[in-house]
Amino acid sequence: MSDEFDRDLAAARDGLASAREGLLAVVSALAEDDLTRARRGGWSVRKVLEHVIQSEWLYSRLATHLKGSTSAEEPEPAAFASVAEAAEQLDAVRAALLAAIDGVDEESFYRLQTVGHEEYSVLSLLENVALHDREHAPQVQEILAAS
Repeated sequence: MSDEFDRDLAAARDGLASAREGLLAVVSALAEDDLTRARRGGWSVRKVLEHVIQSEWLYSRLATHLKGSTSAEEPEPAAFASVAEAAEQLDAVRAALLAAIDGVDEESFYRLQTVGHEEYSVLSLLENVALHDREHAPQVQEILAAS
């Protein structure tokens, strides 16, 4: 393993952790009634969180594929009934993603592979996941401020 790989993997993991901390800070401040709040013509807070969770399950499966591994199908997340359950699902899907990249080798980490009409590497996927959290945390705050 090269120093560059070690640095890039650590930076990607740190980016994931930082972005998820930000999202969980927003989630932890929610009241139960906030889950149903929505801006006119937009998603509810619940829908935003469901989207983040479902997307990360897909990213987890993609990470496994990009790493060149196979794994059992992950179950689709069940609808959550509370803010605490949403946070639990966010934790569970993050654990699945981290497990999917565990042991990734340097070649797989950087190798771009075509998936559909996009190209991904494990590195770019991890960056996308962090950006996804950073995109939707303020979205939830905007929903709360506007409704």
